[in-house]
Amino acid sequence: MTTGAAATDRRNAIVRAAYRVMARDGVHRVPLQRVAEEAGVSKGLVLYHFGTKDNLVLATLEWVLEATASRIRARLEDVADPGSAIATVVDAIWRNPEANRDFFRFYLDGVEHQARSPEFEGFGELGRRIIDGLYQEVIEAGVEARILDVADSPAAAGEMRALIEGTFLLWLQTDDWRDNHRAFGDRCRLAVGRLLGTV
Repeated sequence: MTTGAAATDRRNAIVRAAYRVMARDGVHRVPLQRVAEEAGVSKGLVLYHFGTKDNLVLATLEWVLEATASRIRARLEDVADPGSAIATVVDAIWRNPEANRDFFRFYLDGVEHQARSPEFEGFGELGRRIIDGLYQEVIEAGVEARILDVADSPAAAGEMRALIEGTFLLWLQTDDWRDNHRAFGDRCRLAVGRLLGTV
């Protein structure tokens, strides 16, 4: 393994550790030392790779958004019928209660950081590029296959994202979030289907 590859592996391990710790405990309450301990490295190495906690949080947000988009794309590879692609996307997002809760709590911390910290100004564009871009690709494939009748795919992608994120917000606020996970996933699939005219 080359030195560059080893550094990249260490950097990725730190990002994954940051996600585990921050999803569990919250971005604001996690010191870099705890991330370093989770990753099995020194705090100095975390600072060497990222410089600041904000840079680490941004890198972790980008990693988790890219990983989510990659997982959805992998699920879409098995879909032969473009008509079922929208439902496949929603199903790939609504994975399981614990994974969704960890992801969305971490994501909300990123959104809150963006609203309060100038260093996070690029986070909104990051989400639009990765998430809205993926939704737009799926919508445009449906339009091309004459399954969807959508005139403005970027706007529809933004509306799709708003429905999905809004449903997650409602779900997170329920006391019995584990038991309600499937029902909210079904509600989300139906809302997105109505938006795009697939139900």
